Amino acid sequence: MSWDSAVIFAGGKSSRMGQDKALLPFDGYATLAEYQYRRLLPLFEQVWLSAKEDKFPFEAPVIPDRYEESSPIVALASVLATIRSDWVFVLSVDMPQVDAALIDRLYLTRRTEPEARAIVATSSMGSEPLCALYHRDLLPTVLKQLDEGKHRMRSLIATVPSAELFCARDEVFTNLNTPEEYHRLLDEKGSARAD
Repeated sequence: MSWDSAVIFAGGKSSRMGQDKALLPFDGYATLAEYQYRRLLPLFEQVWLSAKEDKFPFEAPVIPDRYEESSPIVALASVLATIRSDWVFVLSVDMPQVDAALIDRLYLTRRTEPEARAIVATSSMGSEPLCALYHRDLLPTVLKQLDEGKHRMRSLIATVPSAELFCARDEVFTNLNTPEEYHRLLDEKGSARAD
């Protein structure tokens, strides 16, 4: 099954990594951004990257942030103002273990939660607002949050009709925020291929 739209959020500051994590090599690809992009392409009709500018060394459509601030809310506002489909799947570039099965479950949750306008993956670690579905009609609410200086995705989710989808596999949400986390996952992937 092919879903409508996906956007990979790749515009973060990567302060804990010490360099732009979206541009680090990963699992045979020149960049983590390309790894994420290539693996989402078969699942969606359209896949974009979201960032301040097109910094990527491969061909892919980019939705540039329309605001000077840097935050996921800024990126979401730009995305919702750009896409034409009703729903968009949002994934952080630094979560490379989110799989197709989880994405399918998020979309199928729309049927059981028809009033929801945000459908967010959760785990024992809490909610994962950058592994979620957002409806295009949230744009006015997102813009209002920006006007009020509220940049936390969780505050958006708390104010709109939303649903949670629990995933028992915490490792799916591994974030590559530091050099240690990045190298640990590279080692794990190398070990898995060797087995």
